Amino acid sequence: MKLAIIGAKGKTGRAVLELAQERGLTVSVVAPRLRVPTGVKLIPKTVFDLTTTDLQDFDAVLCAYSSVRKANYPRVSEHLTTILADTGTRLVMVGAGSTLYTNDHRTKTVAETLPRLTRNASRQHLAARKILQGSTAHLNWTYVAPPMSYLPSTPTTGRYQVGRDVLLYDRAGDAAISYPDFALALVDELQHPQNECALMTVAWP
Repeated sequence: MKLAIIGAKGKTGRAVLELAQERGLTVSVVAPRLRVPTGVKLIPKTVFDLTTTDLQDFDAVLCAYSSVRKANYPRVSEHLTTILADTGTRLVMVGAGSTLYTNDHRTKTVAETLPRLTRNASRQHLAARKILQGSTAHLNWTYVAPPMSYLPSTPTTGRYQVGRDVLLYDRAGDAAISYPDFALALVDELQHPQNECALMTVAWP
């Protein structure tokens, strides 16, 4: 499987890169400048400089883009949706847990429970998600939202549960997962698609 990773400099992207290499995937990384591991090809561009030609030969693109410029999130979604249309390349985009509903009634999102100062980022993530959902292009996409507690220093357990658009909780009542287990869920989904053209969330069971 040929995989391109956008955002490999961040914690999520790095975790996916490490696991993808362990699984024997052929991995390329999109970044203007980045030291990559042996066997990984660098595509020296920003996400906004990418063209259809750059990505059309990949089986999938994993986008774990992150920026302090929150308005960039829908721009990234729009750009990738445009250049990947009709290529057959799948787009798996990592989003935000704030876009999830708080319960099965689906009357309130997590973002609505957060302080007002954080809501702009949530709005931008939601806009990015809606671009994928509303796209009329021929594109195989998946939008993956982590739970609210996304733990960088916790080791892998090898276990996770999968949902759609509602925040998931574990047996202890926590909505949480580690970076390695989130990466595990992402790579499993890339290799064995179960949520094509759909929303997806994961958490510890």
